[in-house]
Amino acid sequence: MTRERRSNIVLLCGLCIVLVLFILFAPSYGWKFRQFFAASNLFSPDDQNIAAENEVLKAELAQVQALQSQLPTAFSNDIRAMVYSRYPFNFKNELTVNAGLDQGVATGSTVFFQGVLVGQVQSVSRDTAIVQTVFDNGFKMPVRIGMKGYDGLLQGSSYPIVGSIAKSSIVNAGDIVYAAGPGFPYGIPIGEISATSTSADSLFEQASLNFAYDINSIQTVLIQKQP
Repeated sequence: MTRERRSNIVLLCGLCIVLVLFILFAPSYGWKFRQFFAASNLFSPDDQNIAAENEVLKAELAQVQALQSQLPTAFSNDIRAMVYSRYPFNFKNELTVNAGLDQGVATGSTVFFQGVLVGQVQSVSRDTAIVQTVFDNGFKMPVRIGMKGYDGLLQGSSYPIVGSIAKSSIVNAGDIVYAAGPGFPYGIPIGEISATSTSADSLFEQASLNFAYDINSIQTVLIQKQP
């Protein structure tokens, strides 16, 4: 055995003896030694807190993901329906959907897409329904405009407008237009003001609209179930 190795062994033994003496006769110092050499001491209290919080968040995320597949895809009072293809005619004024009387659809039910009004059920058969959209010339309903709630009348067409707006109303591009007529959920959004102009009789203001959807691209809608 070399002298250097012998010295290392003696030093190690001496440290062990000192540690034992501290533990036996000065427990508080012995505990500090143990904390110093413990592997957990490699991380600060803040690091440990962050690690614990991450574990909790991961556990909560796992629970949400586990439940996600069991959550309903629509509200309990709504009926999800697929829109039948309109090729080759591609009319905007009406939609045919694959839900009818058997699914709880009733005439007059409100139809919407992503929370935005699309139209109203016009007729129902056993397993299909015809939806009159806001792009139909015969579609009319009272609406309100913007945060002030100015009155207007939505007039359906290929390019719907809001007419009968009092000239004293301050209506600007970007103002939201929402439903305010009987038979529709109050406040359901319809579109945004695009531009304003004076009506042909010069008695009122009128406004063109921008819509958050392309009616020709909609493939599924929600229909409000009647009570």
